[in-house]
Amino acid sequence: MKALTKLEAILIVLLVIMGIIAIYGWTRPVQVPGVPTTPTPAPLREVYFIPILNKWMTYDEIVSEIKKEGKIVVADWTYGGLVETYHVPAFKEYVKKKYGVEIEVTWIGTQEPETIIAAVLMSLAAGTPPPYDVVAIEAPYFFRALKAGALEPAIYLGNPLTKNLEYVNLFFLQYQPYGVIFQALDTAGLLVNSEKAGWVKDYRDLADPRLKGHVLLPTPGTVHFANFLVNLAFAMGKDYKNPAEMREVIEFAATKIHPNALRYTVSEAEIMELLERGEAWVVAWWWYLAPVEAVKGFPITRVAQPQGSVFVPGIAWIPKNVQHPVLAQIFIDFLMSIDFWFALDFPQYRESKEDFLMLHQNLLNDTNFELLPDWIKPIYADIYPYPLDKMKEWYVIPDYSYIEAHTEEWTNLYTQLAGIT
Repeated sequence: MKALTKLEAILIVLLVIMGIIAIYGWTRPVQVPGVPTTPTPAPLREVYFIPILNKWMTYDEIVSEIKKEGKIVVADWTYGGLVETYHVPAFKEYVKKKYGVEIEVTWIGTQEPETIIAAVLMSLAAGTPPPYDVVAIEAPYFFRALKAGALEPAIYLGNPLTKNLEYVNLFFLQYQPYGVIFQALDTAGLLVNSEKAGWVKDYRDLADPRLKGHVLLPTPGTVHFANFLVNLAFAMGKDYKNPAEMREVIEFAATKIHPNALRYTVSEAEIMELLERGEAWVVAWWWYLAPVEAVKGFPITRVAQPQGSVFVPGIAWIPKNVQHPVLAQIFIDFLMSIDFWFALDFPQYRESKEDFLMLHQNLLNDTNFELLPDWIKPIYADIYPYPLDKMKEWYVIPDYSYIEAHTEEWTNLYTQLAGIT
């Protein structure tokens, strides 16, 4: 066999190399140098400044604080017996829905708020926590507590625990940061049995002898009684701030209206019973009760005297040094929510005309009209101020501080002239 020349041997080696390259490619593994990467940042946590506690907190920390507080004590009215079946369960549901926490609620319902304000002021003087975390009663007591320095400045636009304040008519926020008006209706006025006394047009008519034994008046010494005297002053064209003129008003009430009185009371249950039995023909009370009685089939109407009626809304506030400050602020949020005033999570109360009229006392803003049950929409403007600017037409907003300061004096003169012991 012929030996390969040197050139042929080189060619054969090159062919082998090229074959290997064709099969495996010309590349070789190359170690890519490491590329530095930016570490993934931890997710941002939203924090909120919480009044009363005066510290920044995350949502989870707020939830933890709610669990720690666990309960709340509310001082408010009785709402015709709906407190235990609607008001308390509704607030519990509100807290659970928003924060996932189950709480306990103690509701101190009364139609004699003097006891509530007295307890708050006594605790302030003693330097002890007040017996209530939230107080939601008539306006005069708010001003008494404000004057005494007993209120926490925690109710205002921007408080993360009271976000519902952003969605209400500004009329209700005029006393922030110390309190919020939570009613668009109610006012002190006349409830009249239209079949027995349909001719009553204003407070002066309560002196008519035809009403003897059929006029129901508020208990002397209460804010309700002071409202009665101020409304009578409006009817008589007198200035309740003029002592001489107010004496004329009180003399008229004591000598001409007192003889027609069936009874003096601030018990809502008693008022409803006497209206329904037909014994009380005219009652100086709160307007909201008229439509409630009407849907039950009783001929009770609300009389708006042309001289105007005193507007005495409920104002909600938080006393200083409360034991459950976070839940207190959340209750204010609840009180100004569509959940509460429209019974959104309680359809049975939306369907019951009597119950809905008892619990619904604020539209909050005009756009919420569409949230109302269909049955009330055609008659809503006859019962409630709608649009809400109608409040300026229906109501006289008095000097609450002046009335509160003179209630005792007026009461003493009245009881003396009427011979009440």
